[in-house]
Amino acid sequence: MRGHGLPRVVAFHKPRGVVVSRVSERGAPTLFMLLPAEFRGFYAVGRLDKDSEGLILLCNDSRVAQRLMDPGVLPKTYLVTVRGLPSEAALDRLRAGGMELDGRKTRPAEVRRLGKAPRGGTRLEVVLHEGINRQIRRLFHALGHRVRQLKRVAVGPVSLGDLQPGELRELSREEVLQLLKEAGLLEKRGKLGGQEV
Repeated sequence: MRGHGLPRVVAFHKPRGVVVSRVSERGAPTLFMLLPAEFRGFYAVGRLDKDSEGLILLCNDSRVAQRLMDPGVLPKTYLVTVRGLPSEAALDRLRAGGMELDGRKTRPAEVRRLGKAPRGGTRLEVVLHEGINRQIRRLFHALGHRVRQLKRVAVGPVSLGDLQPGELRELSREEVLQLLKEAGLLEKRGKLGGQEV
């Protein structure tokens, strides 16, 4: 924590082909290799698989980072392109929840059809309220539609905005406060862990 009691949080656009790990997997570059030295000690809030891109938050406080990545604390919004044209009945299965992954039932997801994609695909916006490994890819696979492209565009109140792959920006004090508030981390009278912010 800094003197004002707030953690530092960075929004980073993870490119495709990069792993969210401190150790390279099969020669793939890691997110931490791409960060300026000042941010390499930060903690990644959650993950995105190697083939996905988009918003990753990084925080200098491990306890806050852990709380922010707890399943269901913050909704995560994705732009998804799948092969084929999923039926409304198939999308309703995602909206209803209850599909089984890793021995547990999924929570309802928000799914909005955005239109057709080039080469016979469909573009969708998907909002998840939980965190299961490769959840979107696995759910659409179960529905018979392979995910061609997956991009996370928001985590709670923080959006990717116009950040290009490999770019980052540090969140303002107001953005950090909003993030902590939405995650239920701010106590009454603006305290975080008993400390004034």
